[in-house]
Amino acid sequence: MKLSLKWFALSSLLLGLPSSIVSQDRAHEIAKQAAAQKAVHCTPASLNTQTCHQQFPDGCTDAKTLSYDPYLNFLKNQTPGAALASTAVLAQSAFQSLEGKIPAGLSTGRHANFTSQLAPLGEGNIVTVFAYLYFVEDTGKSASGKPVTGETCNCKLQLPDSYDFHIGLGFDKTLAAQILKKKNQPKPGQPTNVDKTSVVAEMTPHTRGPNWTFARVNGLQGQQVKVVGQLMLDNEHYNAKDDCGFSGAATTCWRSTVWEVHPVTQFYVCNLTSGCTPTSPDSAWTSLDNLP
Repeated sequence: MKLSLKWFALSSLLLGLPSSIVSQDRAHEIAKQAAAQKAVHCTPASLNTQTCHQQFPDGCTDAKTLSYDPYLNFLKNQTPGAALASTAVLAQSAFQSLEGKIPAGLSTGRHANFTSQLAPLGEGNIVTVFAYLYFVEDTGKSASGKPVTGETCNCKLQLPDSYDFHIGLGFDKTLAAQILKKKNQPKPGQPTNVDKTSVVAEMTPHTRGPNWTFARVNGLQGQQVKVVGQLMLDNEHYNAKDDCGFSGAATTCWRSTVWEVHPVTQFYVCNLTSGCTPTSPDSAWTSLDNLP
């Protein structure tokens, strides 16, 4: 689908529309399901990546206490599919605007209480982001090499294919050129300007295609990409230590905003030596599925 400058106007208008005008979009349909989502117990050892998400759309835990946020997991575990069309293009300024509109009082574990405020902002809609691939992390790999505790959205599984690919999208052409040349990998606990200015996108284990491998994505570091997926706010990170957009953010913050593209449904890389723009034709972009 060819995207034009009209999409930029649409994205700007969408963020400011009253909820009555956008009540029929995906965001509001998703929000209607918030109250039905419940935290549950499970036995991770009895599950694999596919059965986890088939049986537990809100995720689950083997912990004694059900302390996780089921609606947040419900959002993370959506499967929109590549056929679902994008409704807006979000540039860096749009993410900054969204960060400034986060409802007062939002905190960990209370996502469902704010759907009436987040749906009008577009949470749950499918969006497109034109950016540079700053980095990608396999969240199952720790710096020490020890197994990483699985997330409740993935049933706390610790299987090789049960972790998200955490992607950093950036908008600085000069910084991207440096990344393309040096291929610096992110260091957990040691965020740099690359991390602090990035928008997070997540490739979830149960929605990744067979060609969406870590090696294939990582090989695109520093290049121009077009990423399509669900707009979502990860309130687990809405705090001073994680979110660089948070008021009074700590110097160790590691993301520009808690708004994410999660899950990613389509991923393209620019194939023009002269570079791409949001108005470049479809032929200028190669799908991750079709890369050699």
